[in-house]
Amino acid sequence: MRTIAAAAALLALLALAAAIFAQADGTAQEGLSIGVDADAAGNTATSLGSIDSCVSVKKGDTFQIDIFATDVVDLVSWEMYFSFDGDVVNVTDRDVEMLPAASAGSTVWDASDVLPSTGGLYRVAAIDVVQPPAPETGSGVLARLTLKAVAAGLSPAILTSLDANNDGKLELGPLLNATEGRPIGDANGDSFFDGPILGAQIAVGRDCPPGVTGTPLVTVSPPALSPTNEAAPSPTSPTPARPDTTASPTSPRPSDGSDGTNWTSGGFIAMYVVIGSVAALLLGGGAFLVVTRRRGP
Repeated sequence: MRTIAAAAALLALLALAAAIFAQADGTAQEGLSIGVDADAAGNTATSLGSIDSCVSVKKGDTFQIDIFATDVVDLVSWEMYFSFDGDVVNVTDRDVEMLPAASAGSTVWDASDVLPSTGGLYRVAAIDVVQPPAPETGSGVLARLTLKAVAAGLSPAILTSLDANNDGKLELGPLLNATEGRPIGDANGDSFFDGPILGAQIAVGRDCPPGVTGTPLVTVSPPALSPTNEAAPSPTSPTPARPDTTASPTSPRPSDGSDGTNWTSGGFIAMYVVIGSVAALLLGGGAFLVVTRRRGP
């Protein structure tokens, strides 16, 4: 009888785990997009003005651009990789307490890399750590970046992804997460946001390309960069600068692990619980059998 009861408990535990994993599936949302607005004017934490796909500045100017999201639902945490030409512009400051901090009681933890950033790839990320969660819904600014124009040229301003070992699988890319660690906008199951993702450009000491300034952004997919196979330039997806490979000793590591795996997601947490519980049941059953045999008739 005790063996039957233990088996029934194990089956119930596995059923509970299946339910938890089902809750951790990706969330599809209509109208959702992310991107870069080359001119922050007119944007607030919870609203967006006109979206500019290019801005023209002078060498030495300090200016702001926005990383934004539209029509997002139940956002709790996010991570982006902002790609730019470090010979043309540098990232000097950031503000992530925008849309993620809109709800009353929100406590936003800034998980971004240290500044200034000059290497061409900057990680910006934030998570609302308040409990119970206070997720955000709507459109607005995820982060406001302050840039400095250091030389004349045309720089991309895009949210990119990285295939570090060139195996066709992304290790880094845009992440949007809802409550319980559920990925937002991930249809292919790799945890990364699938799109649409909107890009921009920054013109220093020159005019923006014709027909770009002030027009709606063109939808682009983030190029899957690798150290030996960078994306070729196109009219809508400028070639991102080579990532800075010199890591700062104080630079926070990505919360999803160095290989891009989100070990803190709801699915992995459920897996830890299941493995521990099953192990406990098996050990308990083994101990019961040993005691029973020792007591024997």
